[in-house]
Amino acid sequence: MTKIAHEGYRPTLFERLAAAPHPSVSFQSSFWHATAPAGPQTGPLDGEVETDVAVVGGGYLGFSTALHLAEAGVEVAVLEADEPGFGASGRNTGFVVPNLLTGLDPTVMAKALGPDYGLQVCQMIGQGGELVFDLIRRHGIDCEARQSGWLQPIHTPEKRAWLEDRVAQWRKLGRPVQALSRDEAVYETGSTVYHGAFLDTSGGHLNPLAYCRGLAGAAVKAGATLFTGSRARKIERQGDRWRVTTDGGALIAKRLLLTTNSTGDGLAPKAEGTQFPITLFQMATQPLDPALRETVLPKDRASADTRKELIAYRWTWDNRIVTGGLLASPFGSAERAKIYHLERLREMLPQLPAMECAYAWQGRLAAARDFMPRLMSLGDREDDQAWSAIACNGRGMAMTTALGRRIALWLAGGSNEGLPVPITKPDPVALPGLASMAFSVWLPWNRRTDRQELKRAT
Repeated sequence: MTKIAHEGYRPTLFERLAAAPHPSVSFQSSFWHATAPAGPQTGPLDGEVETDVAVVGGGYLGFSTALHLAEAGVEVAVLEADEPGFGASGRNTGFVVPNLLTGLDPTVMAKALGPDYGLQVCQMIGQGGELVFDLIRRHGIDCEARQSGWLQPIHTPEKRAWLEDRVAQWRKLGRPVQALSRDEAVYETGSTVYHGAFLDTSGGHLNPLAYCRGLAGAAVKAGATLFTGSRARKIERQGDRWRVTTDGGALIAKRLLLTTNSTGDGLAPKAEGTQFPITLFQMATQPLDPALRETVLPKDRASADTRKELIAYRWTWDNRIVTGGLLASPFGSAERAKIYHLERLREMLPQLPAMECAYAWQGRLAAARDFMPRLMSLGDREDDQAWSAIACNGRGMAMTTALGRRIALWLAGGSNEGLPVPITKPDPVALPGLASMAFSVWLPWNRRTDRQELKRAT
């Protein structure tokens, strides 16, 4: 019998610090939670239930996989510890980014994963925005979706050559991207600090919690079973089946897929240890004068620039600006974030008035050390039929939706050649218990790098 989780697992001090919510910043205080339509009516697992595929984790990746499996006629059940989108899927800025992180362009991906997998990953994420908005239209998901484009402005003139090269690489894959001039970037963003921009018109923005709830509803309607309030406590191999134990019962499945990202609570410690958990702080301002939209993101695009400590912002349907980012120290950072990130935005956009933080919340994303998606086998043998998938890396919505579809097609009978990434064994980072603190060290260094780049540019 292969036993993945150990019953005595307890989070480390550093993991508890990273996960602990600040008393004044909670899921319920997010703008998305205040405005998202309700998800499907669900309840906890009670007793024993058998299924073909068990998916543990109710975020974009889990529900995209479940939806496409159900549409393919495969019996699938999803276990979610809280409610759909409770984790990072419901707490981010709501950007639909059909691209990879800065530096991970097609030539780099081909070197890292080989030409076949590298091309497949880039094609998959490049088409991710179109997939997200197609699902929204096809299933009638009410999530304030705007396919108005995604901008990545460059913050120094020296990045112009990089911008032109990036556009050329993605155009070879047929993507609708273009390099904007400095004047175009200033108009599109409203800020004179930029020197050009990467534009992908297939991207956009939406209410991320509403989208996740909508995916959950679409999966249920297609035939998937969803159990909420059902935290997986243990997974173990019993004969030719997997048993996932919760407080209320057990889900028994032929195949198992973990899509818990960095919040698996020790179900598969080695797989979870492949990632660095990162706490992000988000906020929404009070409603602002609609006339400001004429000079700040006038085409209602989502913008995230090329700084290492990037500045990201977007409008909401009721004229609020949503922004946010990282802070180095976890102590008292929730309150500091409300001031720090709004001040950064106003320095860049002086036409904005004094802004109040009407909503503030925090969430935790996870990044692999190479910022690439993974599909990891969990069992001792190749035919154990259990995997853990990770794909967020700060590009969660388009990437995870697209990867979920590809995994579902594979589980429904496709060959391994249809997968955009190879199946590998978990490769945890050294000292995974300290991983949650890595970005507290990394962020000050990135700020220093940004200051040096800007100084050289002036």
